[in-house]
Amino acid sequence: MPKISTYPTVTPADSDLILISDANDSSNTKNVTISSLRSGLSAYTEIYNNSTGNSTSIAVQGFFYKMAASTAQGLTNDASLTMDVAGRVTNTGATRTFAITYSASATTASGNNQHIMFRLAKNGTTISYSETDTVTISGPNSKASSVSNTVLVQLLANDYIEIWCTNNTSTNAVVLEHLNLVLRQI
Repeated sequence: MPKISTYPTVTPADSDLILISDANDSSNTKNVTISSLRSGLSAYTEIYNNSTGNSTSIAVQGFFYKMAASTAQGLTNDASLTMDVAGRVTNTGATRTFAITYSASATTASGNNQHIMFRLAKNGTTISYSETDTVTISGPNSKASSVSNTVLVQLLANDYIEIWCTNNTSTNAVVLEHLNLVLRQI
C-alpha cells in the first residue's frame, strides 16, 4: 500500500511553481506560477464611516485637508489591503491597479450654500482627477450633501489612499456624515 506523506503548510511566493496536468493538451504536465493564478483573482476591500460628525478644520479656503473620519472595515478578500481607523487603506502587497470608488456626505460647521470639494489622496498627495464637489443645502429641512466618484489608481507596495476635502467658499469646517471607500483590483 502506498504511503501518503504530509507536508507543512507554507505561504507561496508569486514565483513559486505548481505542477499541473493540462487535460486539453494530452494531459501533458506543465508548471504554473502562483502569480499567474492570482492574476485572475480580483482583490477588494471596503471601509466605511462608523461615526457621524467628524469635523475637518479648514484653515485656508480652497486648500485640501485630510478628512477627519472614524472608519471600520467592511467586506474584504485581501489581507494585503489594510485599513486604519482614520480612513486610510494601505496596499501592503504587490503593485496593482484599482478602481477606487468613494462616496461621502457632509455639511459645514456653520453656514449653508458652502461649496465643498473632495479628492482622493495617494500617499498624502491629492489626485486632481478624482475631485468632485457639492454645495451645501440651505433651509429648515437641510441635510448633508452627497458626492461620489470612481477613478483608476495604481498602488505600489505600501502606497495608501485617503479622502481629503476643502471648503471653497469659506473656512467653515467640513463635517462628515457618511463615507464609503471601495478599492477593487482590475
